[in-house]
Amino acid sequence: MSQKLSEGVLPVAAFRYRQVLTWASAISFVSIFMAFWVWVPKDESRLLGLLFLLPVLLPYAFIPLRLHSQRLRSGLTLALAMGCALLIPGIYLLRFALTWDKRWWVLGDLFLGLLMQPVLVVIAAKTFFSMPPVPRGRVTLLGSLTYGFLLFALFWLSYSPVPLDITKNEHSAMKYLKASAFAAFVDGHEQGGLYPEAFSGWGPNSNPECTATPHVINPGNPTGYLFEYRGLNPSSAFDGCASFRDFSMAARPAVFGKTGIRSFFIDKRMAIHATSENRPANAIDPIDSTLVLEHRPQ
Repeated sequence: MSQKLSEGVLPVAAFRYRQVLTWASAISFVSIFMAFWVWVPKDESRLLGLLFLLPVLLPYAFIPLRLHSQRLRSGLTLALAMGCALLIPGIYLLRFALTWDKRWWVLGDLFLGLLMQPVLVVIAAKTFFSMPPVPRGRVTLLGSLTYGFLLFALFWLSYSPVPLDITKNEHSAMKYLKASAFAAFVDGHEQGGLYPEAFSGWGPNSNPECTATPHVINPGNPTGYLFEYRGLNPSSAFDGCASFRDFSMAARPAVFGKTGIRSFFIDKRMAIHATSENRPANAIDPIDSTLVLEHRPQ
């Protein structure tokens, strides 16, 4: 007997929660789409992001179609897989909104979508395992669960608890700091290993004269960070300016918590140190050796 025929003679109890699963799937679809539309910038990246989101959205549309087209068992396995796969991501997204976006309707949308996932899991599992077994039934369940696991893994690899604009600012600040430190190192190497108190290679906003205070730099393109150069370990006079055996550079968010959440420090050893505290970074802070894994789910 084919799967379609076997499902056609199932007892009425097997269809009892079909309407609930349909509504839970529809609410999940709308909640995910609304959260995406709010958080993704209004440019070409939104269409690209929507393309990558389709593997998550489409299954929620397929669940009602299968439940109402004599493919009940297939719809139940897909509902079970999606509820399991999106439960933890839903918690992370709600936590993200509580930290960065406290608009009541955004929180309500995410909470409602998160609430639908255990509804899908409990009702789909209760209905599926109360049905009589059929050939390849477990294979269908395993395939749906595998798909759900792949969606969860994709979320885990791509999720960041920090908004994209802050992450971009931090990346830009680190790159600018690294390039500027290298330029300062080359400049000092050409002068016999001695560095001036103020660095003149900063571009149009720089001050080429020696100063008695740390030199604050504003790069040509805004990064949301303020940069500072300082000479360390004074040496003898050099070209009429104080000279130093070492130097340090620091970067701090212009507005902590809005333009950045980490401060950075670098010296002639060219290692970037970082801190997430609202203070200047220093040489004893941990070294940030990667850009790819700096913001992991936590």
